[in-house]
Formats: sequence, C-alpha cells, structure tokens
Amino acid sequence: MRRGRGARLLRGAALVGGLYVATAGHVGSNNVFFSGEAGPYPVSVVIRPPEVIPGLAEVSIRVPGGGVDRVTVRPVRWDAAPEGGAPPPDVATPVAGDPELYAAELWLMTVGAYRVEVAVGGSRGTGEVSVPVTSIMLGVRDLPPGLGWILLTLAILLVAGAVALAGAAVRESQLPVGETAGSRRRRRSRITMVATAVGVAGLLYVGNLWWEAVDREVRSGIFARLSVEGAIVHAGGVPALEIAITDPAWRGRDWSPLVPDHGKLMHMFVVGAPGMDAFAHVHPVPVDSATFRVPWPDLPPGEYRIYGDIVHESGFAQTIVDTVTVDAAALTAPEAPEVPPGTPAGLVRDADDSAWTGVPVALSGPGSETRLDDGSILEWQGDQELRVDEETVLAFRVWDPDEKPARLEPYMGMRSHAALTREDGAVFVHLHPAGTISMGSLAVLAPAPAPTAGGPTAEAGGTGVVEFPFAFPQPGDYTIWVQVKREGRVLTGAFQATVLE
Repeated sequence: MRRGRGARLLRGAALVGGLYVATAGHVGSNNVFFSGEAGPYPVSVVIRPPEVIPGLAEVSIRVPGGGVDRVTVRPVRWDAAPEGGAPPPDVATPVAGDPELYAAELWLMTVGAYRVEVAVGGSRGTGEVSVPVTSIMLGVRDLPPGLGWILLTLAILLVAGAVALAGAAVRESQLPVGETAGSRRRRRSRITMVATAVGVAGLLYVGNLWWEAVDREVRSGIFARLSVEGAIVHAGGVPALEIAITDPAWRGRDWSPLVPDHGKLMHMFVVGAPGMDAFAHVHPVPVDSATFRVPWPDLPPGEYRIYGDIVHESGFAQTIVDTVTVDAAALTAPEAPEVPPGTPAGLVRDADDSAWTGVPVALSGPGSETRLDDGSILEWQGDQELRVDEETVLAFRVWDPDEKPARLEPYMGMRSHAALTREDGAVFVHLHPAGTISMGSLAVLAPAPAPTAGGPTAEAGGTGVVEFPFAFPQPGDYTIWVQVKREGRVLTGAFQATVLE
C-alpha cells in the first residue's frame, strides 16, 4: 500500500495574530514564514511584523534536534552600513514547555526592506540564516476615547491653572502681608488673565497645526497598493494580458528598479472567479517602464483576478492586484492585427508559464488526492483540520501513475511552487518550500548565497514530497494550487480546504 503519512509536520506555539489586511508581499497575510538551515541547524522561523512603524515584530524560531545553547536575532535594513549600521543582536528566549521553540521581539524603526539575521549556536557549532521582511505601515492607532477625554480634562485644568496663576501673580505677588488688592491691581489682573488665555489659545492653535501636519505626513506613509489596469490586447496578432501600472508612486521619489525573482521580473497568477476552476502562473515581460505583457494562457473566457509579485532592487517586495473580464471576442485575433508601439518582436510564451482548468478536490483528510495531467497522483499529507493562525505544514506527495514515489525536477530553482487564495480573494499567498519569503528579496538582502531552504533544488531522494510552512490568516474556504515539474512539464493540482476559527 502506498498510503501513509510521509510528511513531518512542524508544530509551533500559536502567537498573537496580526491585522488581516492587504499587505505588501502578499494579499491578506502580513506574516513571514521561513524554513531552511542555519549552518548545521534546521530552523523554522515565523515573523509577525508590526502594524505601525516604529513597532515591535514578534519572532519565533523552532530549532529541532536539541543541542542549542543560544539563539539571537537582529534586524538589518537593506541600506545599512556594513559596519555599525544595525543594532546588536537580541537574545531569543526559550518558550516554557517547548524545548525547541525560542521567541523574541524586534523593533522595526522605519518602512522598507529588512533582513532578520537568525544565529544559532550550540553543540553542533554555529550557523546563521537571513530572512527577508518587508516593513510597512498599515495604519495609525487612534487614541482610545476614554483616554482622550481624560487628557482633554487635564488640558483644560492645566490651561485654567496657568491663567489663574498669571492673574494671581499680577494681583497679589507684590502686596504687603495682610493688605487687600485694590481695584487697579484687580483690573490689571483681569487684563493679564485675558492676555494669558489668548496667548495659550494661540499656542494651542499653532500646536494643533503642527500636529495635523505631522499626522498628515505619517498617514501619507501608510502602505497603499499600486494602482494598475489589466486588459486583453493583441500583440502581433496574439491575445495578451497587459498590465499597466498607473500609480504616480511608480515613478515617485521612493521608486527603484525591479530585480529578478527566480529569473523573472514578475510572477503573475491568474485566478478564475468565483468558481476557482481556472488558474495560470505566467511571467509578464516589460514593454515599457510601466507596462508588462504576457501571452494569454490557455484559459477560457470569464472573470479573473490577477496577482503580480515584483521585487525592487532594495529588496522591497509587493503584489499588484486587479480584476479583468475576458470575453470570447477578446481572445480572437483580428484579421489585420496592429502591433502596439513598443511591442517586443515575437511575443512568445515563457517555457515556465503554465495553466490549469478543472474542479479542485475537497480535502477530506490525509489521503485526499487528485490526478495530474500526466497521470501522476498528488496526495495531501497535511493536517486533517486547519485552523486560523495555527502553524502547520501544507504537505503533499507526488506518486507515479504506477503508484511509486515520483522523481521531481526543479521548477524555477525550487522543488515546487504553490499558490492559495480565499474564495472571496481577500487572501492570496505565493508559497515555496522555503516559506512565504521572496527569493528575489533574499538574494538582494542576504550577505551570503541564498540558503537552500531545505533543499528546494534537490529531489529529496525521489520521495516526491513537497512541503510549505504556513498559517492561514483568516477563516473561510480556500483553494490551494500545487505545481511541480516532471519530464520538462509543469503539472498543477488543486485542492479546496475549509479553515476554521
């Protein structure tokens, strides 16, 4: 029998969840998951960035196998000086009741790309690994109403006291003991009190103007996803998906060029909505500085959500989002196509592009399976029950048609890729065996060659096992697409899962 639980599930203590909003590197999930090796130590790292900047990021590090004496973590900005450009490392403390788990909190002081250096020392020696983190500000925290009223009351008392003190100083400060202030002194005292009140009011007005300016400046730093427009065009007679970045910030003061991630400037995921019965993973190429284009994948007409992952040369990763309606007429090339200006000669399909149509298989527990296009079998070997914010491993095994463990080929440098989305599109995440991190960001931020992250380019002994560390940020119904490569062919399988509170 080929049945059996072939995946080792990593379990971690549940940490406090973040705010569930659209964030930079993914949609609806702000947390970072990483699985790899710090020298001789396998590590699993979860980073929960703060909602506001400056703020504290929560970090948990799992180091199985024992023999660990010390774990430290340190945030390093992408533009930090090689020497003295980062704070000293913080020591992660062991979590009571779990000898493999360590926890720490790190201050992220500014918006931008960071790497979190995780160093492990013990009986097996020392090792270090870098985990890229995109630091963004998701909002500002409003003052609690109760505290606001308390502060207002104290301010009124402070102003009233200042006015009263000024009046008393003019009226009585120079009077002999036992003498009563005359009408002249009382009149001068009242004038002084009025002048003091006006002066304090003026100071409060100027202070309020300053505070509003600071508040506007802070709120202008709240992360906003780039505005884009997706459409179907014809490039040399070939139906193509075109993505134009229309946001003024694209060429603004903080703009920087893009760098490749797995050798591609953009990873675009096309998801059929609402049925989740169509999916494509394609790689648009730039037509100009703000426009990307890719041949339309082999998908039928319909409504689609598009998600495009990009990485700036600073290591800052973000996802652009749009929807596009595709009708049959749009996929029919005109008789005399007009090539748009700037169209690359011979727009061709990338060899790593792939498309899938079908019905996702509902997960009913370990052993749930779906057939891939070449007859192989993709089997779910993860948890029977998935819950919000509980760390897990999305584990799968690929079997040959004759039910032997499949031998997988590297797919864009990884053993596998996966994408998942909630039914309403509020969550979208692109996963690797290394976790949710962008390998493009890691290549920019890590001072040493990128870690193998559990051997993503290795075949793992021909077991056909692929694993993705993750924790679902919201409850609901999800579709998970898993992609592997065999005999030069990209194969996609899809599962539906319900995530509980």
